[in-house]
Amino acid sequence: MSELNGKVVVSLFLCSVLAILAHRMGALKVELDLTLPENYSEYGKISSSNVTSALVSDGNQVGVNCSLSDSYDYNFCGLNLTLSEGAPSKGLNIENYDHIELYITYEAPLARPKIRVSLRNFGEAYSKLEDDVSLKFNSVTYQPDKYNAPVIVPLNAFQVENWWVEQYSVGFENGQLDFSNISYLEIVTDNMSNPGEYSIRVLKAKLYGELISEQDLLKIMLIMWLLAIILLITMQRNKLKVISTTDTLTGLLNRRGLQDWVTRNNSHSNSKPLHMFYFDIDDFKKINDSYGHIVGDELLCGFCYKLRQLIPKGGHDSYALSRLSGDEFAIVFKELDTDDVLKLAERIIKAMHSPIALSSNSIKITVSLGIAATDKVANNYHRLIGHADSAMYYAKKSGKNQFKLFDESVSKDIYFRKQVAEKLQKALQQDEFTLNFMPIFDSKTLQIHSAEVLVRCQAESLKGIGPDIFIPIAEEYDMIKHLDLWVIEATFKKISSEQNFFIEPPIKFCINISALELHNPQFTKHLKKLLNKYKIDPNFIELEITETSLIETDERSIAVLNDIRAMGIGLALDDFGTGYTAFNQLVRYPVNCLKIDKSFIDNLTGDNETKSTMVKAIISIAKSYRLQTVAEGIETPEQFNYLLQHQCDYVQGYLFAKPMSWEALCEKHQSPRADNLTYLIHPPMEA
Repeated sequence: MSELNGKVVVSLFLCSVLAILAHRMGALKVELDLTLPENYSEYGKISSSNVTSALVSDGNQVGVNCSLSDSYDYNFCGLNLTLSEGAPSKGLNIENYDHIELYITYEAPLARPKIRVSLRNFGEAYSKLEDDVSLKFNSVTYQPDKYNAPVIVPLNAFQVENWWVEQYSVGFENGQLDFSNISYLEIVTDNMSNPGEYSIRVLKAKLYGELISEQDLLKIMLIMWLLAIILLITMQRNKLKVISTTDTLTGLLNRRGLQDWVTRNNSHSNSKPLHMFYFDIDDFKKINDSYGHIVGDELLCGFCYKLRQLIPKGGHDSYALSRLSGDEFAIVFKELDTDDVLKLAERIIKAMHSPIALSSNSIKITVSLGIAATDKVANNYHRLIGHADSAMYYAKKSGKNQFKLFDESVSKDIYFRKQVAEKLQKALQQDEFTLNFMPIFDSKTLQIHSAEVLVRCQAESLKGIGPDIFIPIAEEYDMIKHLDLWVIEATFKKISSEQNFFIEPPIKFCINISALELHNPQFTKHLKKLLNKYKIDPNFIELEITETSLIETDERSIAVLNDIRAMGIGLALDDFGTGYTAFNQLVRYPVNCLKIDKSFIDNLTGDNETKSTMVKAIISIAKSYRLQTVAEGIETPEQFNYLLQHQCDYVQGYLFAKPMSWEALCEKHQSPRADNLTYLIHPPMEA
C-alpha cells in the first residue's frame, strides 16, 4: 500500500510539473484568425443611407471603400464578418481567448480618423433573431494610423456601448461584457463628418488565448491533489481496516472482524438466530513441539481449508469464518436450523478423523467444539462468544474430540462460577484466606527441605469449595493477580516473623503462581518490592508454575522467568509430564526443579510399565540438565523406595506429612525427631 502511495504521489508531482512547464511553454495556447475564409461564413458591408460603399477582397484581406457626398446627418460605413453558423443565435464562444491582434488600415479625410471594432454577442435574455441591432455591442475604438504595426487589444478593454444599453433598457447584469456567443465581427468608421473617400482594409483580426489560464490550472491541480489525498487516505483507511480485522496467517477474520460481522448481522428482523461454532484444536501445543511452528502454521491453514469444505453451500455472506487466536476458530451462521446445526457438528467431528495433508506429511487432529445461538440473553457478540466458549470448555473437559451445545447445564455452571467469583472478591477484601504448608523432604535423609505454600479460603460462603475450583475462577475473572500477591506477601510476613527458625537447617518456601503472571509486566516489580519490604533472602523462595502454563509461552514470558531467576529466586516446573513439553525445550526455561505429577506416581508400582518408564526418563533427563526432581503425591512405602532407588532428589505426599498450619510446621521443624520417618529408608528394592 505504501508503495502504491509513493507511486501516486510521484506521478502526480511529475504531472503537475509537466503541466506547468507545458503551460508556460505555450502548449496550451490557442489562436483563431477571424479573417481567414474558413473561420467566417460570409462578410458584408454596412453603411448609412447617405454613404456609397463597395466591398473589396485581396487574398486574406477584406475591406470596404466608402464615399460620402454630403455630411448633413450621422453617417457610418464599414464591414462585418458573420461568425455564426446559420442563425445569429449559433455564434462563436471566444471566452478562452484573452486578447485580439488587430491590423487595420484606415484612410479618411479627417485629422485623426478612428474606427470602432465590435464583437457582437447574441444573448437569449436581450437579443431577438429578427433584430440584428439587439445583439450586444462589445466594442473598442482606436486610431489605426497611430500604430505602424498590429495592435494587441485585451478583450477586457472592450466595453458595452451605452447607447445600446439605453435603447434596449438592459439591466446591470446583462450590461456587462459577454463573449460566449459572438455572431459578428464589425469594423466601422467612428466618425464621417467630412465628405470624401473612406477606405478600410482588415489585414488581421486574430484572437489569442489559452485553453486554461495558469491560475485555473493551479486550481485544478490543487483539486486533483486534494482528491488524490482523499482517495489515498480512504484506500489506506480501508486497507488498515482490512488488516485490523484479518488474521495474517490464514486470511480469515480475526476476533475484531468477527465482532463487526456479528454486530452487523445480529438484527432483530432476522427470522433465525445466529449460531456460533467455537473450535479448539486438541493438543495443538504437542503438534507444535513435535513438528515445529512452520508445520503448525501450515496445519492451521489446512484446518481452515478443511472447514470451508464442510460448510454448507450458500451465499458468501451467509456465514463468517474466523481465527480467534492460536488454535481457536469460530464460524457464525446466519441461516441455519437447529437440526442442521447438530448434523453439521457431527459431520465436522467425524471429518477430523481423516488426516490433514500437508506439504511434507499428514497429521491427524481432533477438535473440541462449542455451539451457542443468539437469544434474549445472548443478544450480542460478547454474550454469544461467551456461551460458545463455555460450551467448548465443557466439550474439552469431557474428554475432547466432541461437541457441546450451550444448554441449561452450561448456563448453571456459568452462574456458579460468577457467584464464586463474587464471593472470592469479597473474601479478598475481607482477608478471609489462610495458608497451609505441605512439607517436602530430602529423599535420602527424610529431613524437611522445603514447604509448598497452599492457599485456603475460610469464608463461610465458600465452604466446601477448594483451590482446585476457585483458583481457575480467579484466573477467569482477573482476580488471580491479587490472590498471588496476597499469598506471596502473607508467606513473606510469616518468614519475616520467624526467620531464626530457618537458619539451620534452612527451609525453602515454594509458592504457586498463575500462568497469567508470565504476561504481567508488573509482577516482578511487586515481587522485588515485597522482598525488600520484608527483608527476605531470595534463596528461601521458590516459585512454582505448572508445565501446562508454558504452552503459550513467548519471549515476554521467558523474559519474566529470567527476571525472577536474576533475583535469586528458584523456579520449579509443577505437574511435569502432563503438558507435553519436549525435553529439549527445557533448556529454554530458566527452571531449576521438576515436580513429577502425582498421576505418574499413583501407578508407579503397578502393572503400568509406561508410567514407571516415564518417571525414570524424567529423573534421568533432569539429571542431565542438572535439574532437581520432586515426586508429588507419594502415599505408599513402595512408591517411595522406587523413587529412592532411581535417585529422585525430594519427595512429598501423605506418606510423610499432610498439609499443616504455620504453627505445626514450625513445631515439626524444631522437633524433627518427634515424627521419625527413618523407618522408611531401607535398601532399595530390586527394579
